[in-house]
Amino acid sequence: MISIFAVVFILQILLSHIINKSGFFINGKRFANEYFGFLNAYTVASLYVFLATTINYDPQFVAIIGVLSTLFYLFLYLILAFSWQKQSVMVSLKIAIFSLLKKTVTFAGVFTLLFFLTPLVLGKAFTSDRDIANQITQIRIWFNPEPESEWGLKNLYPGIKFAQPVLVTQSAGQLDALYVLERTGRVMKVSYPEDNEADVILDFSDKMDEIEMENGAVGLAFHPDFPVQPYVYIYYTDTRPANGQLNQLVRFNIELATLEERNKSETLIISMQREDDGFHNGGSVEFGPDRMLYVGLGEGVHPKGQELSSEVLRSGIIRIDVLNETNDSLPPQPFKYGELGNYRVPSDNPFIGRDDIRNEYWALGLRNPFRFNFDPVTEQLWVGDVGSTIWEEVNKIEKGGHYQFPVIEGYTTTGKSGWEALGLTEHPPIYTYQHSAYDRAIIGGVVARGDKYPSLKGLYIFADNYSSKVFAMPTDENKVENVNTIARANQYAQRGVSSVKQLQGGGLVFTTLGTASEHGGEVLLLVKAQDADADIVEDEGSKVPKNYDETITAPLFAVNCARCHGAVGKGDGPDSSMLGVPMPDLTSPMFHNGKSKDVLVSVIRDGGAQHGLSPMMPPWGGFLKDEEIEHLAIYLQSLPEKHHHH
Repeated sequence: MISIFAVVFILQILLSHIINKSGFFINGKRFANEYFGFLNAYTVASLYVFLATTINYDPQFVAIIGVLSTLFYLFLYLILAFSWQKQSVMVSLKIAIFSLLKKTVTFAGVFTLLFFLTPLVLGKAFTSDRDIANQITQIRIWFNPEPESEWGLKNLYPGIKFAQPVLVTQSAGQLDALYVLERTGRVMKVSYPEDNEADVILDFSDKMDEIEMENGAVGLAFHPDFPVQPYVYIYYTDTRPANGQLNQLVRFNIELATLEERNKSETLIISMQREDDGFHNGGSVEFGPDRMLYVGLGEGVHPKGQELSSEVLRSGIIRIDVLNETNDSLPPQPFKYGELGNYRVPSDNPFIGRDDIRNEYWALGLRNPFRFNFDPVTEQLWVGDVGSTIWEEVNKIEKGGHYQFPVIEGYTTTGKSGWEALGLTEHPPIYTYQHSAYDRAIIGGVVARGDKYPSLKGLYIFADNYSSKVFAMPTDENKVENVNTIARANQYAQRGVSSVKQLQGGGLVFTTLGTASEHGGEVLLLVKAQDADADIVEDEGSKVPKNYDETITAPLFAVNCARCHGAVGKGDGPDSSMLGVPMPDLTSPMFHNGKSKDVLVSVIRDGGAQHGLSPMMPPWGGFLKDEEIEHLAIYLQSLPEKHHHH
């Protein structure tokens, strides 16, 4: 960015010299002309960076460039005025200010000032109005067209519709089968590379009760010696307890003869109390090259607060020994917010011996590390950390590292505090991207290895859940500015990509959630573009029935709306405080006064800005079906009767 400004400033100085001949800063009038020329150049450079490049536009940094450049211009004028005209600093300063004011009231001066305000206005609009943000994004795309990718996605099992699949994986050495974890609490087995029917290996859906928000089954890992050791480790949310939800890490034996026996083989490893809003559970469960189990934990743990690192397990990655293979491992420390058992703590964990951090932690300061994987060549752990309302992150995880949440997200300070007193080494993200209307939930991926995808070898392949875009990123840089979009799945807006894995044979596979109302999830394989599914069209099986059914629409609200509007619509969702605008209480009769169903449909479809409401309400038309939007409007109209208390 600095180089762009420097080049533009040099060109401006040369052009000014050609137009005005000699006598750079010879008097106050010439200084005013030079400075207003600088303002035009500064604005051109700002607009170029903002609209025509893929550089992350940092308004504060651009402002600093402007202030420092202004001080440099003024300092240079004062020096030259003293050298050439023997004027005192105060006299020269008065002349400079008078000349600038005089220039300001000219036509050229007014034009320059209005032009100067353009990037400031656009920057403000970009962060507050999603329609303008989308238009600006289109301008950026026009200036920076991406070449057509050689890759696309192909549905491996068009005859099978999964119930919100959150993960696809393989067991060690078993090349002819895939296992699909459904959010609803089932593990399905399918033959690879093709099959027409999935076998139910586990069904623990009765242990989770209602699936809402981000709850459900989210992580799975096979024992490293499977099937000799016939165990699978699963992480899920149990919403049944009357006194609060629980995040559970458990083990099942999936080689028992019957489904009933397998379901009953559950062994508890960790049970953690969590907040009842259902958000930010973490997700990944992975055995590392060291045969230790790594688990990603989100911030949605009870009790809230980042200062309880000695008492709770949250916002980080833990490393535990569930195989009991280390002789000098330690028992878990006392835990008052849940139940621990059937694991040990490796003695080489980074926080052994500290009283202020639980010794299970491997890394801290991650908001919601939903998906992570180890590079099979370098053994480096890569994580996609799901952000709040602005930034998504890719992080390289180091032993004992602190990844800055909640103090910093992306490269932006949040004004919050947490864990500063622990004295840990802080690590900024390797790559971060800012939310658009639909790029806003990173799905951590894998470093592509092997020879199946030559052009992707060594690149980090990850995705976004909302847009279902698949990205490729270099792994040999400490800070990555740009990534390439290589494919896009055919489901989006929280129906999109939920996991990225590389199979033992080299294939890159993905899951997409599909709708919450019907089985519509898919398992996709990255293939050459000419072999990909031809059209990005949702399958007929994912259509919502035309007859309104609240049991279908309530989960639709929970998945797409509750993050901001709250679980029952009171405006108290976990992201509501970050939006900068007051949230309406959808359960209040006053909110619905004068609002017909058609009005609600229009706002949901078009977004808030189109109707004079908050631009933070995105347009859902095209991402939700017309029937779904209509049913959401009906559901909103029912909220006052259900939840409003006089």
